[in-house]
Amino acid sequence: MKRESVKQNNRRLVLDYLRRTETASIAEIASAVRISDPTIRKILQHYCELGLVHPNGKGDSSLDGGKRPDLYRLNPAYGFVIALHVGPDFIYAALTDLQFQMSDDVYEPIEGNPQTKEIIERLVSIARTLEKQASAYGGKILNVVIALPGIVNIHSGDSVYSPHFPQWESNFPFRDKFKKAFKRNIPVYIDGVNRLQAIAELMVGQAKGMTNFLILDAMEEGVGAGIIEGGESLHGLNYLAGEVGHIIVDPRGPECICGGVGCFEAAVSMKHIRALLQRGCETHGDSLLYKDKNPEEISLRELFLAAEEGDVYSMELMDLIVNYFAIGLNNVSVTIDPELIVIQGIYVEAGPQFLTKIRNRLTKLSLPRVERDISLVYTTFGVERGALGAGCFGIAEYFMRPELYR
Repeated sequence: MKRESVKQNNRRLVLDYLRRTETASIAEIASAVRISDPTIRKILQHYCELGLVHPNGKGDSSLDGGKRPDLYRLNPAYGFVIALHVGPDFIYAALTDLQFQMSDDVYEPIEGNPQTKEIIERLVSIARTLEKQASAYGGKILNVVIALPGIVNIHSGDSVYSPHFPQWESNFPFRDKFKKAFKRNIPVYIDGVNRLQAIAELMVGQAKGMTNFLILDAMEEGVGAGIIEGGESLHGLNYLAGEVGHIIVDPRGPECICGGVGCFEAAVSMKHIRALLQRGCETHGDSLLYKDKNPEEISLRELFLAAEEGDVYSMELMDLIVNYFAIGLNNVSVTIDPELIVIQGIYVEAGPQFLTKIRNRLTKLSLPRVERDISLVYTTFGVERGALGAGCFGIAEYFMRPELYR
């Protein structure tokens, strides 16, 4: 190994350790990464001069009363990622620091049928505001990451197809148009939002430390998945990996916004659930669901609470939804055999009984004689999950830059 390569490797080891710890002394770092104290001191001095690492006071003295060691920490405000998430009817954006903390978040509704030009103009305006905030904190912008709905080509930066925005052009060069309008010489990345949400779970969420799992995100109208395989985000040849919302779960089911019939996302959409609730008002008028509310006012949480209380019609609806979820998840799980499935979105309100029922149904759909250890959990993230994933991705990309270790 050449001397330069050794130096780069040592610097990477030290930064990786500081990224995983709040504060550390030279001796602690040296013991963890097996590099000599003088080398650690030299590396820390280099990064302190850059501003990437800061001294952080003194640690506790040793048992024999020795000198208290100097402590060091990563400077979280050294740089920020501008994380931009375009949702089906909103824009959510924030700054993400080196410790994955979000700040200065922005939420704006999307109304009507905006063209890509309008969306890009709004994203650029938000990005410039966030850039000023980062400067006020004494940090710089490391990169911009954009999370988009639909199918995204991460290499060309194109929005291939977005079912929520049918007015958008197919294969629209979203990243290039944004870069041209933003006019900054910094990296810009783009990906489908579900993949970035999976990265958020991997780095700071329910799947931390895992290498094979998927997230399933159910919106008001739409279901998508982000798949992590071998610790890497799965895209596929045509960037379709994770488009589980278009698995057919009921050939006689409702129409989907993609043009198909009986798609997973159409079956579990609030549009379909409300239609079922409207129909049930006529056939099951004595249900607890309709005691004080009209069908259009009933929330998912109220539906599942009524089922937990033993309301017959609510239990029927829950079982129907469970079956849809089980079919959709079974088709994915027998293909990639994940360690974990993280449920995100509106069904987080469904409660523990919902997950138990899905798990039980899953084990009976395929290969019932094969023991399947399927772990299902709800996410701890809310509407920020797309931007958080974008920020996590941006931070990871920054620390992969070779020039950082030269």
